[in-house]
Amino acid sequence: MSRVGEQISPQVAGADAGQEPAGRGKQIRRILSLVLALNLVVAVAKLGYGFISGSVAMSADGFHSLLDAFANVVGIVGIAVATRPPDREHHFGHGRYETLASMAIGALMAVGVFEIVQSAVSRWQAGDAPEVTRLSFGVMLGTMAVNAGVTIWERRAARSLRSDLLEADSRHTGSDVLVSAAVILGLLGERLGLKGADAAVSLIVAAMVAWAAWGILREASLVLTDAATDVDPRTLLSAIVAAPGAITAHNLRIRSSGGRNWVEVHVTVDPDLTVKHAHEVATGVEDAIRHEVGPDTQVIVHVEPAEPPHTRPDPIFGHEIELIMDKAPGSQHTQRPGKGDT
Repeated sequence: MSRVGEQISPQVAGADAGQEPAGRGKQIRRILSLVLALNLVVAVAKLGYGFISGSVAMSADGFHSLLDAFANVVGIVGIAVATRPPDREHHFGHGRYETLASMAIGALMAVGVFEIVQSAVSRWQAGDAPEVTRLSFGVMLGTMAVNAGVTIWERRAARSLRSDLLEADSRHTGSDVLVSAAVILGLLGERLGLKGADAAVSLIVAAMVAWAAWGILREASLVLTDAATDVDPRTLLSAIVAAPGAITAHNLRIRSSGGRNWVEVHVTVDPDLTVKHAHEVATGVEDAIRHEVGPDTQVIVHVEPAEPPHTRPDPIFGHEIELIMDKAPGSQHTQRPGKGDT
């Protein structure tokens, strides 16, 4: 490949490549530490009263909250590692450890499912009925309100900080709200004389936890396999070819890590441009990408002359990319790939 020029975002250049945005890691740790304290209070309340009353559903819910707290500890450790700067072995930084921590949370939830099912089956076989009082409902409604507040707070923080870890933890805590609602129904059923309602609800609790765990593991696997999940490549290509001086674009690649996106693209320019002017085109493309994806996006723009074979169709989008370039506002796309371009 003939290399005319390559432009790298200032955030990527030098030793700062892969660095965490200032303060992001501290904010995430602070949030997780407070959530840890709240989860411990909730877990103690549910487990304590579940043991006293003999409610296996409430105990299962308490165990789930205890897993929440343990997941917070995993998250705190994970984000501490994820915020480390690049080194000789991790050239892009340690951002993926945040995603690994979220995957660990999903795995912990999966373990909890087996524990809950085992407790439910044992209770069903024993046929014991829990003691249901007004305090039972008070404990569940109180802890349910705490979990609902934590979930909303964490989800907002996850969006603003672009954190896979906070998103996973908010899903984990959010599943507690649904689980608590199910437990309340089970307690109500037992009080109305429906034998086995408490154990039956425990199985519903297990299914809810399993579903939440699957969602977390799926999202984490997409990040770890470099899936482009939050950026529309067609919209981004339109912005790229609309940049001044850009004629065509191909080899667009997007991935995420540590709350940021990494974008690489090849653009073609007038073959007669000087290196200085080609560099200016690449800078304009870089600005267009950061405007579309986010200011902290790490960008690499490779510049090539607008002549075969560099005007070949994109390996992923094929000739579809030509329609994108034709419709792009301000696009300078004037060529079609020739027979030798494929």
